[in-house]
Amino acid sequence: MRERLIDEYHKTLGLDENLTPEFCARLKSRMRADHLLYGDREIGVALRPHLLTRTQYNILAGASEVLSGAFGKVASVLLSEPARMQTVGLTEREKKLALAEPGYSALTVTTRLDAFVQGHEVKFVEYNGENPSSLTDQVGLNKILLEVGAMRDIATRHSLTQFLPAERLLDSVLKTYREWGGSDLPNIAILDWTDLPTADEFVLLRDFLVSRGISTVICSPEQLEYEQGRLRFGEFPIDLVYKRVIINELLDRCSDSHPLISAYLAGDVCLVNSFRCKLVHKKACFELLTDEVNAGWFTPRERDVIHRTVPWTRRLAQRKTQYQGREVDLVEFVRKQSSQFVLKPNDDYGGRGVVFGERASVAEWEIALTRALDDDYVVQEKVDVRTESFPIFNECGWAMQPMYVDTNPFLFDGRVGGVMVRLSDSPVVNVTSGGGETGFFVIEGANQTVKQ
Repeated sequence: MRERLIDEYHKTLGLDENLTPEFCARLKSRMRADHLLYGDREIGVALRPHLLTRTQYNILAGASEVLSGAFGKVASVLLSEPARMQTVGLTEREKKLALAEPGYSALTVTTRLDAFVQGHEVKFVEYNGENPSSLTDQVGLNKILLEVGAMRDIATRHSLTQFLPAERLLDSVLKTYREWGGSDLPNIAILDWTDLPTADEFVLLRDFLVSRGISTVICSPEQLEYEQGRLRFGEFPIDLVYKRVIINELLDRCSDSHPLISAYLAGDVCLVNSFRCKLVHKKACFELLTDEVNAGWFTPRERDVIHRTVPWTRRLAQRKTQYQGREVDLVEFVRKQSSQFVLKPNDDYGGRGVVFGERASVAEWEIALTRALDDDYVVQEKVDVRTESFPIFNECGWAMQPMYVDTNPFLFDGRVGGVMVRLSDSPVVNVTSGGGETGFFVIEGANQTVKQ
């Protein structure tokens, strides 16, 4: 059904005389007006949304939720045995903050898994344990796509489900705030550095929260003050910080006496996500999932999902390890079998520093390995992904192009509530690296309603 519907969609696009350069430029202008931007770039790049069947979505969501529980077990082990934290690469300062009680029980409130869905197969390649980006994009992108005739056509002939991640976020944040000890509605600060390319995303989230009656500001770490048990942004008292700033970047720039850190350690602010999220955000956490010696941590269901959906991952170092039941010298094995592996920084984002062995020459792979050994990297088994045709557009018009597409579920208190979809002509599928996004719907069947 999915393939037939997409084929019909593309045929309808091809017959639509209204898809002029002027129309495409108007869609770009709508995105600018609606804050659907990454820096100065409009984030939407396709005239078609990503579509999954209900079965595909349920497989993705079910595996994501099981895996979220497995990550929670990994974090519990690390918290009970703090010496283990160094195995995933936590610094001493990160370790100290992870051991501090956040005031609520959840390891993470909101996260995102990065995944590839092909047929009924799902592969997860990263876990964004810190507050994930692009949570507010889907609703706006779907709305803009409904201006396309082909989209309106399938919406009248098929039952489609779309999602409201910001609503799910708000429910989880308020639940967390009440558990932390807050009452009434919190004053919320969305916290990250100024002049970031994600600034428009913060505006959308602030406006959404304000529309729900929650006083919200956007501020940066250097604008915070902490006096007499109260964290503030100017005259604005802060009850809850929605932390979009990355922890290692905060610690690189700020001392332990920073107002946010002081208020958090004193229990005077609710921090979402808490500093404990770093335990599962490090990519080396995938090693703890895929190393056979840790199998006893997980239930049979969790072990099955890990085996089917998580690629073999190891923190790169001169050592021996197990690969498919046999002992290997890690560096030498990865050196010789380069086409099977990807190198990734243990704690970075935006696709920075990622090297695909199959795309590197022998000399380039050797340089990448040397650099990775001098830094903090993981090596991960390559996931085989295929491109899918999408109608890509700009102000000059549109054309069909093969694109890599990832389907990245948002989780709130461990439950999936929608996805982010990225498109790229490179297997490093990332908006920061030059890719874009598109809308997302689940195909339910043939009737006349677009569900929400």
